[in-house]
This record gives sequence, structure tokens and C-alpha cells, in this order.
Amino acid sequence: MRPLAAHLEGAWQVAYYHPGSVDEVAHAAKECDVLWFEWCAPLAAHATSHMDLHGKKTIVRLHSFEAIDTNYPNEVFWGNVDHLVLVCDDVLDILRSRRLDIARQTDVRVIFNAIECARFANATSKVMTDIAWAGGLEMKKNPALFLQIMARLVDIDPAYRLHVAGQFSDLRIYRYLNHMIAQLKLKEHVKYYNYVNDMPAWLADKGVLLSTTLYESFGMNIGEAMAAGAFPVIHDFPGADRLWPRECLFRTVDEAVELICGARPGQYIDYVRQRYDAPIQFAAVDALLAEPNRKIPDQIIFNHQGADIFFHLPDRNDHIQKTIALTSSFYEPEMLGDMQARLSALDAPENAMAFDVGANIGNHTIYFGKVLGLNTIAFEPTPRSHAVLCKNIALNQLEGHVQALQIGAGAQAGRATVQTRDAANWGMNQLNENSDGAIEIKRLDDIARTGPVILMKVDVEGMELDVLRGAAEILRTDHPLLYIEAATDAQRQPIEAYLAAFGYRIAQRFNATPTWLFLHPQSHAAIAAPDAGATQRGQNLRRRLKRRAG
Repeated sequence: MRPLAAHLEGAWQVAYYHPGSVDEVAHAAKECDVLWFEWCAPLAAHATSHMDLHGKKTIVRLHSFEAIDTNYPNEVFWGNVDHLVLVCDDVLDILRSRRLDIARQTDVRVIFNAIECARFANATSKVMTDIAWAGGLEMKKNPALFLQIMARLVDIDPAYRLHVAGQFSDLRIYRYLNHMIAQLKLKEHVKYYNYVNDMPAWLADKGVLLSTTLYESFGMNIGEAMAAGAFPVIHDFPGADRLWPRECLFRTVDEAVELICGARPGQYIDYVRQRYDAPIQFAAVDALLAEPNRKIPDQIIFNHQGADIFFHLPDRNDHIQKTIALTSSFYEPEMLGDMQARLSALDAPENAMAFDVGANIGNHTIYFGKVLGLNTIAFEPTPRSHAVLCKNIALNQLEGHVQALQIGAGAQAGRATVQTRDAANWGMNQLNENSDGAIEIKRLDDIARTGPVILMKVDVEGMELDVLRGAAEILRTDHPLLYIEAATDAQRQPIEAYLAAFGYRIAQRFNATPTWLFLHPQSHAAIAAPDAGATQRGQNLRRRLKRRAG
């Protein structure tokens, strides 16, 4: 990554964080134009899922380690990523084998690791019996295979030497290799160098590069050795034939020995230079950065229970819009999940309906229509919020069974004006009755319906009781589940008393601003208490409310 960062510093102001922290990434997300995550790791998952990356080109690079050994690709919110950069085509095959269809969510392209060919070029004569092996001495690098190959080579010519650049990370491998070196009498033919700081100098006189790995997404050691003039002899791991010359791949010890015995220096310098030289890969990155931001302005997409959810969010300072953007999920998810759980236990008719009264930008409306599959009527009188609500209905292709009415709901028909109580919170607008007002008020009972109303959410900043008074027929005949906001005891108590006349009782409370679930014991007996704990919680809640009222 550092060579790429050094290249980018010619045109960009680059801040390099290693390993980085959540606070550093949060700062970068505010200040930068481009966020590049070199690893698809926890920081990338956190940033894409919990930070507002609106207007920021976001790039995540994915290697075989993350694709094979971690669940991080599942944790990244790819709708917040402009480009997924892979180091080889085979990694995309791995993702597909794990049923990760990331290509449907973001742009995916391959930009190979950059080999600094000029840094590795040398005129040193090669010793063709000196074989280089570079990498971590661990199981996935398959070092046991190099001993089998060396044992065969030494039988042919005792001049062969294996030079190993790498550190042990597994005691089993350490003990096994030392044991087998003694058993095969290879002590004079295998030399360990531990970690090598100057790889160009170390590779300069090596005639052959041996790679025994079980899998590499690319294999920097292979490319660097080829650039230094070594002949590559590569275990035929999955995808190797798409990266390296087919004639240099081996499947058996005999094939490896044959390749090494026939090796010639410098044959593949041009192969690496023409495909993987740093200027080529840097140019690909420059082209990537020059492309416009692929994230649609003011819009996010996330997946909920297998459905793609779209939201137009034009004001990230608004509380609800900001929360949706930062969490990549619905607002008030606990309450929405409760609705789904209770409705799933009801034997509702196909033409059942939901009312979203005080729909705002459509958070609950979209959930009712797309997740619950209900015919829905949304009520949002404020012109600004109604326009966004309509756009979100269209984005989610819900026009067929979701209707957005730009009217208010009340105890009786009339007119009203809109009072803006908090410009930074679109949901804080309030209607004031005014015969000359621009906003029409209707009773819910007067709204044409195509089926019974089985779910109703009411959040109208203090006018909830008036809305319910205008829905007396619906309450009496349909017995919908009721989720009613009441911020204070003074607001809740008359609502509770009014609904008690229809048989409703409080069952549960949700949200920071209290929203109360009211159930009808006759119609909701099967769903009144999904579990015994819920029953007890509901009883305790009602007792606390009665004591508070007293």
C-alpha cells in the first residue's frame, strides 16, 4: 500500500492510517474526498454500516484472506461502497461460491498488486542451483512440499540449495520441517533467513523461485522474483493459470523437478513488466479515482430480510434521515419488528390494510408496504415531507398498493396550517386548526378503504387523540393493532381512557419518545403476548402507569 500512497501523493493529500482506529476513520470520513480501505476488515464494516459516507468516494480492497477466512464481506454494507477492488479474478469466484452477490450492489473490478519492476531489476549473474522460497512458514504456504522437491533435486545434483525467507508462526510446522530436514539429510541444502528487509538484494542472485502455496490471491513473492530474473516454478493452486505462465505450473514433485532442472534466467521479466508493473496498476487506480462518485446523491440502499430497501434522504441533518443513513436500516426497528411478529400470528385477509398517520418521509410506510406486504395509506400533510414520501414509495416500486395522501387526520373535517417546531427535525411539524389553512383535514373513517385496517401507527405531535376520535368506526369494526405516540402522561392518559371504551388496553411501550401499543383483547388474544415474559411485562407496565396516574 505504501508505494501506491507515495504515488497518490503526487496529486492528492494522503493521510495513511495503519492499523487505524474508529475515531481516525470517523475523522477521515468528515474531512476526506476518498476513503480507501486496503483490507475488507472491521474498520471497513463499521464505517460503511455506521458512518455517513454521503458524497465520499469509498473503496474497499478485498484479498483472499478476507474472502476465505473471515465473515467481513458479509459485514460490509456494500450499498455505501463505490468500488470493490479485487487483486485477482479468482477472489470473485470465492465470493460467488459463498453466495455473496456483491457485484449486484457495487462496482467490482480487478486491479492487480503492483510489482515495482525497476526496484527489482538487476544485472547480477544467477546461480541456477540456488532456489528462493519466500513467505510465512505456515500450513497454507505448504512448506512440507519444498522438502520433497529438494530431496529429489539433491539426488540429481548436490549443488542445489533452498534459501527460505520467512518467519515461523506455527510450532507444528517448525518441528516438522526440522525433523524432516534431518531425516532427509538436507541440513546443508536448506538455509533459513527469517524476515528479509531487502528483498531485491536477497533475490538478485537466485536462479529459481519456488512457490508451493496451497492458494494465493496474487503472490507478490512470485512477481518480484520474476522481475529480479528468477525462473518461476509455481504449484498449480486455484486461479494460478490466470495469473502466471501455464508452462511454469506444476502438479507433482516430478513436474517441479523437471521445471527446475530446465530453468533459464530472465525469461519472464517482460511477462511481469507488461502485466503487473507498478505504473500500470497505478494508472488503473488513477482512472478509478477520476470516475464520478457512484453512490447516488441523497439516496441509500440496504437489504432487509432479503428485500432491497431504497430511501431518498435529502437532509442528513434531520434526525430520522440521519439515523437511517448511519445505521443502514429502518428507523425504530424494535417497534417495526414487533409489528411483524404480531401480524404474522394473525389470520389477516389478503385485502388487509395499514394506516400510517404522520408518515413523514415514509420509514414506516415503506416497511408496511414492502416488508409486511400490506395495502397502505400514508398521511403526510407537510409538502416537503410528502414529496420525499412519494419519492420513496416510487423508489421501492410500491405505487400499486401504497397511497400517499397530502392531508391531515382529525376528529372532524376542516383546514389547518403547519407549524414548524424544529427545522432540524422534519417529524416535529404540528398542525393547527385554521379555517383558512392550506392543509385539508379529514376523518380516517371518511377515507375510502379496500379492506379492513389491521394496523395503524399514529405520530402527529400531540393530535393523536383527535385522530383516534375521527377513527371511531374503524376502531369499533376492524380492531387494528394500534401504535400511538404519546410523549407525556398528560397526552397518554386521555388516549388510554378513550381507547378503553373500545376494549383496548396498553400492552407495550417503544421508542425514546414513548409510543404505546394498544391491543384489543377480543381480536388480538392470539398475539397479545407472544411469550410469557411479554405478558408479565405488559401487566407490570399497566400497573406502573396506574400508580403514576394516581
